[in-house]
Amino acid sequence: MKRMRAVYLALVLAPLMAGAACQTLPAVVVTGANAFDIRYDAAASTVADVDARARAYCGRAAVLISGETRFDGFAYRSYRCAER
Repeated sequence: MKRMRAVYLALVLAPLMAGAACQTLPAVVVTGANAFDIRYDAAASTVADVDARARAYCGRAAVLISGETRFDGFAYRSYRCAER
């Protein structure tokens, strides 16, 4: 009975723990003091969504530096926060 309860608990908690480990996209990846990338799934997010996430991260305008798809299959857009 104790073992069955432990197995049941593991089956219930495993998906919850896996979900907590996932990061919501588009996600900010800090690359420097004033530079960052936004990682996103190009099939699920538009460039406008990503640009909005960059502006929200900066709290002001964000300047696009470059964009690319990397080895992990995600698209990345590199930004820096605009000077005040």
